[in-house]
Amino acid sequence: MKKILERIRDIFATLSLTVLLTFNLFFIVFLLLALVTLLVFFGVDGGFLFTDGHVTVGGGLVIIYSVCILVAVSMVFMIRMVFIRPIKTIMAAMDRLAMGEFETRIDFSSEKYIPREIRDFGESFNKAAGELSGTELLRKDFISNFSHEFKTPIVSINGFADLLLEEGLSEEERKEFLTVIRDESRRLADLSVNILALRRVESQTILQDRESFRLDEQIRQCLLVTEQKWKEKDLDYQVDLEEVTYTGNPSLLKEVWLNILDNGAKFSPEGEVIGVTLRKKGDVITAAFTDHGPGMDEKTKSHIFEQFYQGDTSHRSQGNGLGLAMAWKVAALHGGEILVDSVPGRGSCFTVILK
Repeated sequence: MKKILERIRDIFATLSLTVLLTFNLFFIVFLLLALVTLLVFFGVDGGFLFTDGHVTVGGGLVIIYSVCILVAVSMVFMIRMVFIRPIKTIMAAMDRLAMGEFETRIDFSSEKYIPREIRDFGESFNKAAGELSGTELLRKDFISNFSHEFKTPIVSINGFADLLLEEGLSEEERKEFLTVIRDESRRLADLSVNILALRRVESQTILQDRESFRLDEQIRQCLLVTEQKWKEKDLDYQVDLEEVTYTGNPSLLKEVWLNILDNGAKFSPEGEVIGVTLRKKGDVITAAFTDHGPGMDEKTKSHIFEQFYQGDTSHRSQGNGLGLAMAWKVAALHGGEILVDSVPGRGSCFTVILK
């Protein structure tokens, strides 16, 4: 008996929704008709129902059977039009999405008899497809930019290594070529470290290794770390830091300050002053970094936190477009954000808000 029930269950699992609904409706109608037949039979036999004869009773049963069958057919048709057809549309769209067609969308605007829940499901599907499409675009851009950033220093190293193999080079030329190879090797190493750090931040959904520490002292230490860069350009810092104790991941937040300070020193003209402030008001902590560099237009501001994006398209300045992307991820992981206020020709102000 158990095997028979399992076999029946397996058969039902392979049936389409239309067949299952038809079977269930037929079963319900059959029970109703059987019940009506028994009531009529016992009613006539017991004298409770007064009829003109068996022909009238039979005719009544035919009418009841006909009405029940029409109701069952109408319900199956309605269920097929209202539920089955849109579900098949959704299934076909999901199959195309699974095949990599991320532009697939579901449109029920021309359908009149679609339930609200199915329309909502279609909208949710379109949102998910849009997110997947955006993720795929970012993945392709990442691969393209990643390949470019790695290829450039490798080609440079290979070219200067070939030059070193040539005879008749002066000692000065040899040192110049070796310096380029050294700098490009460091660039590759920095790129690898930044990518690994960014992947580590992106893989985290819960902030780990939290501890209380002084934010003002950490920013001062970061200023000392970047001292060589700002001394080369004779830059000065106007520092105004309140004493602030914060609970977070100190190693990750340190990367935020280092990347923003590095950008400020990189793009500021020689002899300029960079402002650094730290304030706490209630539960909101604000760290602002103001430089007097070339500034940014609206298009650049809208992309600066994207991986590998560089506002300096000429690539004259050192960098790989990963620092600000990582800073944004770290701030978001701490429940904060980074705001940018910049005008072309008038400098930029990066404001980190932590809550």
